[in-house]
Amino acid sequence: MRVFKTKWFTRAAKMHAIRDSELCQAIMDVIEGKGDNLGGGVYKKRLNHNRDRSIILAKGGARWIYAFLYAKQDMSNIDS
Repeated sequence: MRVFKTKWFTRAAKMHAIRDSELCQAIMDVIEGKGDNLGGGVYKKRLNHNRDRSIILAKGGARWIYAFLYAKQDMSNIDS
């Protein structure tokens, strides 16, 4: 299993003080079914003590890509 971050996500995670160890633990939680499955290999997972939300893309269960990060207070939900 490999975990990747987009360049944008890396900068956003740094601003929100989210460590790589927390991101790896979040992937393990998603694998255990603790994340929201949005369908088509797209997952939403809470991070940083429930203050932030991340969008994770899965490719065959072997590659996981952190694509988007937003604060719960800034955006209650995402849309297309």
